[in-house]
Amino acid sequence: MLRKISRLFLILGLIFSSITAYAIWRNTLPLISPVAMIEALTGNTPSSKSNKIVYGFFPYWNLKLADKLNISLLTHFAYFAIDLNPDGTINKINSKKEQEPGWNKLQSSSFNKLHYQTKLLGQKSVITVTAMEPELINSLLTSQETSSVAIESILEVYQNNKFDNINIDFEYVGEPDQAVRDAFTLFIRNLKKSCSIINPKCQVDVDIFADTAEKYRLWDLLNLNQTVDHFIVMTYDYYRKNSTQSGPIAPITGKCNSSTPPNSPCLEQDILTHISQITKVLPSDKILLGIPFYGYEWQTSSADYLANTYPKTGILASYQRIQGLFSNPEVSSLSAKWSSVSLSPYITYTKDDKIYQIQFENSQSLEQKIKFVKSANLGGIAIWALGYETPYDDLWQPIKDFSTP
Repeated sequence: MLRKISRLFLILGLIFSSITAYAIWRNTLPLISPVAMIEALTGNTPSSKSNKIVYGFFPYWNLKLADKLNISLLTHFAYFAIDLNPDGTINKINSKKEQEPGWNKLQSSSFNKLHYQTKLLGQKSVITVTAMEPELINSLLTSQETSSVAIESILEVYQNNKFDNINIDFEYVGEPDQAVRDAFTLFIRNLKKSCSIINPKCQVDVDIFADTAEKYRLWDLLNLNQTVDHFIVMTYDYYRKNSTQSGPIAPITGKCNSSTPPNSPCLEQDILTHISQITKVLPSDKILLGIPFYGYEWQTSSADYLANTYPKTGILASYQRIQGLFSNPEVSSLSAKWSSVSLSPYITYTKDDKIYQIQFENSQSLEQKIKFVKSANLGGIAIWALGYETPYDDLWQPIKDFSTP
């Protein structure tokens, strides 16, 4: 009798443990679709299908969209971002004495679930570290002490949050001194060396401007190539919010040249030219092509391609915003067009007797970019930014095709 009672308690204990484990599992479920979960658990993920990289940047301000993300096709998930202070420490408190949002969101339960999801999917998790002002970058690089503090600060976050790789996004606008350029190369070399001690598989990736091989920039590509694992080329923002003309943000083609017919529209730069220059310096398999999931919208003087814009009317237009226009009763004369110059779409419409134009990307233009990546034998793509496409999935179709060999 006692044996039966003991066995009963044992069975009840196992059931209780199972229920408790299930409750814990349910409370910590990642924000992931059941289909993606099955693919992850069976090993049928993009990383096992293709050697091409699909790098996705996830900005902290889109964390509210975390449960709507479609990230199962990624190989690398990059959290954007934490900032550095001039003394090399992590920027945790802003000027209003509040927690810096990039740092604050990194500590949130929502991000922890999302980070856990990337692990289940077998993706590489990446922490992006930013410095966006020349003065800040100079301060971080020109002092050996400050540079060492910055590396220690980055690696503390890297290790505490169990990231796999590091992405360095130092956007130095203008021409730096040679000493600063050399110091950046040394900084990356020391960062990679220190990270490799913690994790021998640690990779360090660097974001670069598209014209880096054409102009004197912060990034000494030839010397950085000895250390950097991937170069994310920011092949977007060719036209910006403050541009005086409305134009494609990521034109594959279209640069003006001697063969351009008179009075035909053409562009100052294009992706094809920039990537061809970079591949002369870097191995193509280290290059990741920047892919925008957004566009820009302006009030324009006409509905013509490359029409002049009105000052201070430019705004970022997410893919959700663009798709919503088609069902917006307040707009009229809505027209979706395709540019054979840039191989990308644009929209014109009228609202309150004012003309607007949006230059953006859709599945057809992304398909053209994927074809370019394949033909140039580049290492993959890097998406800016995850969340701008929700709740629409059509931008992922050409990427899905790209992820399958």
